[in-house]
Amino acid sequence: MSRVSERPRSPREWLQLGVAGAVVLVMFYPTVWMVYSSFKSNREIFRTPFALPSEWRWSNLVEAWQVGGLGTLYLNSLLVTTVAVAMCVLFATAAAFAFTRLEFPGRRWYFRALLIGLLLPPPSVAIALFTQLRDLQLLNTPWALIFPGAAWSLSLTVFLMRSYFNSMRPEMEEAARLDGANTFQIFWSISVPMVWPAMLTMIVLNTINIWNELLFALLFITDDNLRTLPVGLVRFSGLHSTDYALVFSALTITTLPILILYFILQRHVIAGLTATAMD
Repeated sequence: MSRVSERPRSPREWLQLGVAGAVVLVMFYPTVWMVYSSFKSNREIFRTPFALPSEWRWSNLVEAWQVGGLGTLYLNSLLVTTVAVAMCVLFATAAAFAFTRLEFPGRRWYFRALLIGLLLPPPSVAIALFTQLRDLQLLNTPWALIFPGAAWSLSLTVFLMRSYFNSMRPEMEEAARLDGANTFQIFWSISVPMVWPAMLTMIVLNTINIWNELLFALLFITDDNLRTLPVGLVRFSGLHSTDYALVFSALTITTLPILILYFILQRHVIAGLTATAMD
């Protein structure tokens, strides 16, 4: 069987590739610059900001870890992010299943009310949320970040998961119901495995958002032992001077795990977003 030769790219396609490559370079270069700047001294950062380090100072990473107490901050961020993402994705998947597979009074109105969360910026509810957490005695606890983080990501997650459910054919769920399965069994045993690609997409996206959350962490946590990574980075900035070498080192340590997670799972993320966009 003869091998079909690929069609040569047209000038328009080459132009599109060039523009896309330029956009990716412009957007990704600051991250690359941050990483190799973390291996410089402060003098070298200001003297040759765009050149590679003349000497790779790996000790900067060790010093940043020790000075900033990044070990405790990492554990706090990992706890908050893991629990908040798990709560958000689980409840959002159940809500999306209910909105698409169940009939109940006011279904459309409840869904539209939920989407109001997409329009509200975090500062608009900060005072009310602070008051509620204070009355519930949750301030200065990990739950002060877990509950708001999960709730704030819920609207978008439900919206995208609902779109994914709408793109699926319900025949398997209907067959399970005819076999005597109840609603929870259908959801857990049939629907969840089928929508797992979309769930994985939302896990990655929500992990990035909650891991980098700063405003609520500044307002609701005052104990240094409970602070998360974004707030802990403030320790590297002083009133009169800033150690930029340590700042870039701490940012590198904070950012790289999320970037690695995204690059590992980027195919699943793109596939999930594409599927939800087909509704």
